[in-house]
Amino acid sequence: MKIFAGLSARELDDVLYRLNAVKRQYRKGEILVHAGMEADRLLVVASGHLHVYTETESDHPILVREIGKDEVLGLWILHVPEVSCWPGTVVASENSVVVSLGMESARRLLSQRDPFVAKLSANSAAIIARELFSTWRKLMVMDAPTIETRVMTYLAELDNESGGGGHVVVPFNRERMAEYLGVTRPALSRAIGHLRNRGLLSWRKNVFNLKSGLAAPAQR
Repeated sequence: MKIFAGLSARELDDVLYRLNAVKRQYRKGEILVHAGMEADRLLVVASGHLHVYTETESDHPILVREIGKDEVLGLWILHVPEVSCWPGTVVASENSVVVSLGMESARRLLSQRDPFVAKLSANSAAIIARELFSTWRKLMVMDAPTIETRVMTYLAELDNESGGGGHVVVPFNRERMAEYLGVTRPALSRAIGHLRNRGLLSWRKNVFNLKSGLAAPAQR
């Protein structure tokens, strides 16, 4: 797990004991935490994937984040103790194994001067930096004024992240992609179809090829 990178076997055993680590299996569709519940544990994904949803006024939950293997949920809460509750609902999107760690125990540990705490702090900072980038990308996408623009912004960001070759693999199926973009699946399919008809992209399943000179479509 990336959060424990660089620790020796003895240091890892010590950390897991001091953080009251608990491993649990979750079935696909099982809820780990509800929005508003007390955030008293960090969640580290050992295998599988978790989805984080936030509620909207239309009662249509939006997929905010996908948490994959080795990722940690709740690190920013760890460093912002004023936040005491989970802001979103966390669901296992497939059968998953999650290791939970005591939040207050982690705060106490990080305040100490044990030799391996610097490694944990550095790992934590790197993970939070990736989370901030993911949040920034999500805000960029959701700020787009139309569904077509939202799709193109999302694909362009994925393309930039992978090197800008125009060959984009979306990490979701079409239903999850619609949830991530905050739209219905039929609306997403129509938008992708319009973009294809305008010669801006082509696709096969979850692999998209962006045409050269890709530009944002005119607002509708």
